[in-house]
Amino acid sequence: MELSQVVEVQLSAWGMDRSQCEAVPLHMLKAMVDNGGLVLGAFDGDRLVGFSLGWFVETPEGPYFYSHMTGVVSERKYSGLGTSLKLAQRREVLAAGVRLIKWTFDPLQSLNAHFNLGKLGAIFTKYKVRYYGYLHDSINAGLETDRAVAEWYLDSKNVINKISSVARTPSLEELVELGAHVAVVPVGPRGSEEPKGPDLSRSPAAVAIGLPYSVSALNSVNRELASRWREVTRQAYLKYLGEGYVASDFTWDKYGHGYVIMVRESLGEVLDGVRPWS
Repeated sequence: MELSQVVEVQLSAWGMDRSQCEAVPLHMLKAMVDNGGLVLGAFDGDRLVGFSLGWFVETPEGPYFYSHMTGVVSERKYSGLGTSLKLAQRREVLAAGVRLIKWTFDPLQSLNAHFNLGKLGAIFTKYKVRYYGYLHDSINAGLETDRAVAEWYLDSKNVINKISSVARTPSLEELVELGAHVAVVPVGPRGSEEPKGPDLSRSPAAVAIGLPYSVSALNSVNRELASRWREVTRQAYLKYLGEGYVASDFTWDKYGHGYVIMVRESLGEVLDGVRPWS
């Protein structure tokens, strides 16, 4: 693989300004590949259109693979390439005898949350406030970079069910009928108005945190409102993660708003596919 193409895909995927030097540069990619890292690519002919990169980590608790970036050129986003890259990464890491992949993602980005929790079967129990400080690309510019730490337990029942589309998460309306609490409520088309909440007064078996459809698009036209979304969702995530909830699923309501679903189950139960509604 021509590693220089990985730099170009980063610029396209994140809308990076070449002068800001936020892409992983060629010399670091080369060092990574030659020293325990893994870089996978998706090609259209000779052109690289997507990549995933990371490295293996050894800890006293056991090994894991840290997936630092998965990106697709802008015109091929939401085409299934990201899923194919992550599943290829899963195969390679399992073949190396490692059963856990971690990465960070913005839990205010509904499509990312849907992809990570709903499609791949990752979960999160850790939330990092302002993890990267401020970034200047077109997705993150001006927004505090809070991140969830995704944990992908590769051979768990939860992951196998999600990637094979066996598990179904009920709609938001169905979950509410079953007693779920909506801690953050989106308002307006695609969450384009100030959200209601956070309402942190209840701690039932399942909690839903509503998200704007695209906080990046919202941030480009109303930075103050995007920051308000960050504030209210941050409060909700920190509250329920602090009480031992696991962010395990993603669903939609009838208006097209997305929700991260947090459950009051142990991590082991979540990985075994146990849910309050099952």
